[in-house]
Amino acid sequence: MPYPGRTMTLKRAGKTVKVSVSLDADDVAVLKRRARESYGGNLSAAFSEAACWIRQREARQRLVDMLGGPTLTPDIAAAIDTEQAGGSNPVPRKTRRRTSAA
Repeated sequence: MPYPGRTMTLKRAGKTVKVSVSLDADDVAVLKRRARESYGGNLSAAFSEAACWIRQREARQRLVDMLGGPTLTPDIAAAIDTEQAGGSNPVPRKTRRRTSAA
């Protein structure tokens, strides 16, 4: 018989597990905002999305490791940042020679 303040939990539906966590107030605010904007206020869904991002990051790291490790050097990273910022392209492009109209 359920009663207020019970210490035993009922079995949860599906594959969910109930947890208790302590977080920084700013982190909680970010999660609550995400829950409100994307999941109708469902905070569990926002946590689930964060866990999905972590799983994806771990999978990318396993893939990089499987392919021989990271190959991005600081020079290449700087060149990419410059290109994305709209700076000069480090690889010069070939110009096409115009032909005159006959």
